[in-house]
Amino acid sequence: MPKSGRRPPVAPKSPPLRAGTRLSRTWVGIAVASLVAVIAAGWFAFLRPHRATSAGGVDLGVLPRGVSAGDLNVLLITLDTTRADHLGVYGDKTAATPNLDRLGQDGIVFDQAVTTAPLTLPAHTTIFTGLLPPRHGVRDNGGYVLDPKHETLAHTLKNAGWQTGAFVGAFVLDGKWGLNQGFDTYYDKFDLSKYRRISLSDVARRGNEVVDQALPWLQAHASQRFFAWLHFYDAHSPYDPPEPYKTAFRGHPYAGEIAFVDAQVGRVLDWLRGAGLDQRTIVVVVGDHGESLNEHGEGTHALFVYDATVRVPLIVRAPFASMHGRRVGSTVRTVDLAPTILDLVGRRAPAGVQGRSLAPLLAGSASDLNLDGYSESLYARHHFGWSELRALRSGRYKFIQSTKPELYDLERDPGELTNLYAERRSLADRMAAELATLSVEENTSAATPGATVDPETRERLAALGYVGSFTQSPRRAGEALPDPKDKIGIFNLMMGAHDDVAAEGTTIERLKRVVAQDPEILDAWIMLGNEYVAHADPQAALDAYKRAVAINPDYDLAIINMANTYRSLGDVEAARVGYERYLQHDPKNALVRYQLGEVYLDGGELDRAEHEFQQALSDDTRVASARNALAVVAFRRGDLPRAEQEVKAALAQKADVKLAHFNLALIAEQRQQYDLAIAEYRRELEVYPGNFKAAFNMGKVYDRLGDRAGQEREYRQAIEINPSFAEGYFYLSKLFLDQGRSLDEAMSLAKKGLEVGPASPYAPMGHYLLADLYNRAGRPGEADTQLRLGRELERRLGTRAGRIG
Repeated sequence: MPKSGRRPPVAPKSPPLRAGTRLSRTWVGIAVASLVAVIAAGWFAFLRPHRATSAGGVDLGVLPRGVSAGDLNVLLITLDTTRADHLGVYGDKTAATPNLDRLGQDGIVFDQAVTTAPLTLPAHTTIFTGLLPPRHGVRDNGGYVLDPKHETLAHTLKNAGWQTGAFVGAFVLDGKWGLNQGFDTYYDKFDLSKYRRISLSDVARRGNEVVDQALPWLQAHASQRFFAWLHFYDAHSPYDPPEPYKTAFRGHPYAGEIAFVDAQVGRVLDWLRGAGLDQRTIVVVVGDHGESLNEHGEGTHALFVYDATVRVPLIVRAPFASMHGRRVGSTVRTVDLAPTILDLVGRRAPAGVQGRSLAPLLAGSASDLNLDGYSESLYARHHFGWSELRALRSGRYKFIQSTKPELYDLERDPGELTNLYAERRSLADRMAAELATLSVEENTSAATPGATVDPETRERLAALGYVGSFTQSPRRAGEALPDPKDKIGIFNLMMGAHDDVAAEGTTIERLKRVVAQDPEILDAWIMLGNEYVAHADPQAALDAYKRAVAINPDYDLAIINMANTYRSLGDVEAARVGYERYLQHDPKNALVRYQLGEVYLDGGELDRAEHEFQQALSDDTRVASARNALAVVAFRRGDLPRAEQEVKAALAQKADVKLAHFNLALIAEQRQQYDLAIAEYRRELEVYPGNFKAAFNMGKVYDRLGDRAGQEREYRQAIEINPSFAEGYFYLSKLFLDQGRSLDEAMSLAKKGLEVGPASPYAPMGHYLLADLYNRAGRPGEADTQLRLGRELERRLGTRAGRIG
């Protein structure tokens, strides 16, 4: 039976035949022939091509036989950081993009598509909501979460019966930022623990991994209507394409990354053809933003809103007969994509969307919808205290609003090199007025996130070096904000501070040059402080964090970093004062409240620690670490059942809570469940491979079990993870000494421990080990010296040698 449930028409029933009645052969032949003709006509009516009309009344044209608009699948492919002019279909004769070129030849190519922001998260949020950033409120990467009140394209399609799946290539689009709304499957799964330091853009996967995850999902849903989104991040800096593209594009790695992505897109298009779904699937390929590639002095993107970063590729291939082999030269916007896709599958866009359906352009019934393209970058304001940038493209002209406004005639000056602002002031003023209308924000201020990711993720990102200060300008009242054009050198220094090509020492030198040129850049001071921490220079780090707090006393992560540095310097009281001072003006900040509880816990004040952890959970239930900390309080009170209950509650709330499995291991050790303890320490290391103490404690468990091989393996793992972990060297040295083997290595390990931790509470143990080893080597004088040093240090430190707690 046809999918619609309609039966093919049949001939009307004849009167019942009476006994003995005979029909002539001629009459019977006519009746049978008529019946066959009627049935055939009914089936032909069902199988003939379907003519579709958009929700807005546009004649979309004919679809393949047996297919209606409501049956169509949607495949959305977003190309991160991809310039239109670096694809063959957009005129690059050197590009190796045969799959995207073929898609453009088969579909509709938009030559003047404009994105709303040169940043991944805001740009994608516009694609999925059909709203401009001032309306959807996501203005930057990492500091914003899409408010669930804004219905996404995925949500609309899911509610209409489509299966929905997303496969993203970068942490900046992790589901925690809100774009997972409406997706049955949202493949992100990014492991932050393997990164020593990051910018948010560093955490990513290659395009082949995206496709490897997407294809099984597509196969599983091939018989259903689906909406699939694949995001390819490879063209983002640093450019490092895999072979053979690395060799083939030596000297042009950005082009090599695009060629690699093209091959991955080809895998998906080949699957569509092989599955017989290419004539039932709308394919949309769009760039989220471009890349400056040193145009206007900008190396990458985020700062400027010139066409190098806001003009993007847009290709639509749909099975409608009218939508093949054409180009559209008029302005369109990425804000138009959600209403367009919904229109093509016969669905209305949610109320309030700002984009317009491009169906008339796709169907060829119009050549220009007279659309104005809005773009913005608040990056300079948020992170540097410089002027934000907003742009309006209207016809052939483009106006950029900043401290030093710009106006360009894109038809005569596509490179945006000749500023016409002074000579065409009246035009610029009219465009500025329109831009002001589009810039009106719904609920949030220009420099404050409307929503925030959970506090633990924020803290974790900050600990890894990602900062998102969202500082309102610290400049004096009435002072014009610096124009980003005048600060491009500083911007490039900041963006290059963590480049892989830079030597370790160069990072600090670059950041020092940044703050020397502009001492009001909050992020630079935070980054500099983080670098000093990484280089074990806490006093220099403290000085940098103090400068950051002086610029913005309300920035909680600066306060936390400064207080943590005080703790590392042993000044617990200063850390406590810093946290409490901050909470006086922001008493509901659960992250700072939790950190204050940690200070009390370090000092053994269990009741006060418990109070702060409970208050943190009351202020923000998402702070799973506070619940895990309550487990530590219970553990220290000897209440193992309560400790276990709290840890498991924390894990139920957040599966990757730091130290949760570590604490379960400690509980198991107390119960002498050593196999379980080892399993929990291993799980902690799986979730946080950098937790060297989990490996060290596991070595001590193996010691209790008499497993010397396991003991040695885990001690070695601990010092491999943290080469500055003095205790690991001492315990491994002691293991060799106790076994009477590898005494030369035992001596070398003890010396290394003293080298990396001369003032460690366990340093006396290192001297005692050396005293014993020198005695065994027949060198009593050196043994006596080490014994004396150990005793002196033990008295000075007030510790008992060899005690590990």
